[in-house]
Amino acid sequence: MKRVEKKVEKRYFDQLSNINQFIKEYQFVWWIVGSFLLLAYGIKVFNVSISHDTEAMMVASRQLYNSWYSMGRFGLIFLKKVLGTYWFNPYVASFLMFATMMVNSVVWTYLLYWIGGEKKKWMKLLWIFPTFFFTSTIMAEQSGFLLQSYEVNIALLMVGIAILCLFQAFLGTSKRKWGWIAIALICSVIAFSVYQSLVPLFTAGVAICFLVLYDRMTVEMQEQMTAKFYFKTVGKFITFFLIAFVLYQVVNKAVLNFLGMETTSYIKDQIMWGTLPAKQCIKNILLHVRDSFLGKGIFYNSINGIVVSLTLGYSIFRMKRKEHCYILYCLAVIYCLISPFLMSLLMGNAPTARTQLLLPFVIGFFLQYLLVKVKEQEKKQFQYIYPVAVILVIFVTMNQSILTSRLYYTQYVQYKEDVRVAEKISDQIELLNLGEIPKEPIVFVGARAARKNPSCIPGNQLELIGKSFFEVSFGTEHGTWVMRNFMATLGYSYALPDGVQIAEAEQVAAEMPAWPTTGSVAMKNGIIIVKLS
Repeated sequence: MKRVEKKVEKRYFDQLSNINQFIKEYQFVWWIVGSFLLLAYGIKVFNVSISHDTEAMMVASRQLYNSWYSMGRFGLIFLKKVLGTYWFNPYVASFLMFATMMVNSVVWTYLLYWIGGEKKKWMKLLWIFPTFFFTSTIMAEQSGFLLQSYEVNIALLMVGIAILCLFQAFLGTSKRKWGWIAIALICSVIAFSVYQSLVPLFTAGVAICFLVLYDRMTVEMQEQMTAKFYFKTVGKFITFFLIAFVLYQVVNKAVLNFLGMETTSYIKDQIMWGTLPAKQCIKNILLHVRDSFLGKGIFYNSINGIVVSLTLGYSIFRMKRKEHCYILYCLAVIYCLISPFLMSLLMGNAPTARTQLLLPFVIGFFLQYLLVKVKEQEKKQFQYIYPVAVILVIFVTMNQSILTSRLYYTQYVQYKEDVRVAEKISDQIELLNLGEIPKEPIVFVGARAARKNPSCIPGNQLELIGKSFFEVSFGTEHGTWVMRNFMATLGYSYALPDGVQIAEAEQVAAEMPAWPTTGSVAMKNGIIIVKLS
C-alpha cells in the first residue's frame, strides 16, 4: 500500500504547473471575469467616494487602528504598513481592490485547475467560481468598506496561496516540504489576523479542494486509493489548521501585551446565546438559513437553494455508487454546505452580510462543480442540458453583477447627498459667527436618511453601504462621532463634545425644530447643536 501512495504523490503532485502559461492559455477566462467585475465594481473604481468607518480612517486613524488591535486584527495594520496604504486614499483603495480581485481569480482558479489534473475540457467553465463569488452583493458589501477592502483581498489571496503550498507539501515530492509549510503558516496567520471570517473560509477552501482531489483520484486511478491515504491527508490539513490558529492566538496575545491593550468585547457582544432565550436563537439561525437558500433580500441569490439541492442530490447519487471512501467525500460536501452558517451557530443570530463571505464562495464553487459534472456526462440528454445550464449561469451572474452595481450606485447617490447636506449645515454654522474653525464643540442630535432617486435600492434593504453618514446613529455620542468625522473629511473641522455637553445638548434640542428648518442649527451654552430629527 505504501508503494501505491508514493507512486500517486509522485505522479500527480511532482511540481506546480507553469502559472504564466496557464494565464496565457486561458486569457478568455480573465476577459470574462474582468468584464463582470467591471460591470459590478466600475462605478466604485472610477468615482471617488467613501463609506462607513472610512471617515474615521481619514480623520482619526490612530483610534481606529487601536480598535483593530483590540479586535485581534493586527495583520490588517501590518499589511497597511507593508503595502504603503497606512495613509488612506479612496482612489488607490478602489483600484487596488479591483486589481487584487483579478489576481485572486487567477490564483484560486489555478489552484482548482492544478489539483483537478489540468483538464482541458474544464477551461470554458473556469470563470464561474471567481465571477459568482466576487460579483455577489455580500462581497460588494465587504468591499464597500474601502478602508480595508484591498487588504482583505490580499488576505484572501494569502489563503489561496497557503492551501496551494500545503497541497504541494503534503502530496508533492519536493524536498522542500517544510519550506512550503512555513510559507503556508505565515500566510495563514496573517490572513486570520486581517479578517477573522477568513478562518472558516480557509477550512472550506481546503474542503472544496479535497472534493476536486477525490474526484481526480477516483476517476484517473485504475487502483482505488486507500482509506489510509485519504484519512492521512485530511489529518495533515486539520493538524496544520489547528497549529496555525493557535499560533495566531499566541501572536495576537503577544501583540496586545506589548501594546498594553485588552481584547474588545465587540465580537462577544454579538453572541446572543445567554442573552436571548435559546428558542429564539435557534429560530434566528433557521431564519438565516431559510433566507440564504430562498434568496430573501439583496444579499442572497435565489439560485442558492437550487445549487444546494442539486449538490445534495448529486452527493446521494455518489453514495449509491459506493465509491472508495465515499463517506469522506460526503462529509466534505456537508461541511462545505454548513460552513456559511458556522458564525450563525456561534452567535445565535444572523451575522452581518459583509462577514458572510463563505456563502457566495461555496455556492460559486458548487455552481461550477455541478456544470463540470454535467459536461463530463456522455449521455445524450446531458448534451442538451449543458448549454441551457451555461446560459442560466450567465443570466444569474449578469443579474447579480447588475444588482451589485446598483448597490454601489445607491452608495454613490447617498454620498453626493451627504456632501450636499454637510455643506448646507456648514453654511448654517457659519451664520453663527463663530469663525472659520469654531472652538465650540458640535453635537448632532437625531438622524436623517439620505434623499435618493427611485433607481436606488430602498433603505430598508440596505445594511450599511448606501446608508447616509447622517443616518447611522446608535445614540447621540456615536452619531456625533460619525457625522463630525464625515464633515471633517470635507474640510469642515469641529471639536468633539464631552459627555456632559452631549447630555445638555439633548435637553436643549428637545425644544428645537428638525433640520433644515430655521433654528435647527444653533449655538446654546457654548455648544453647536444640530438637530436632525
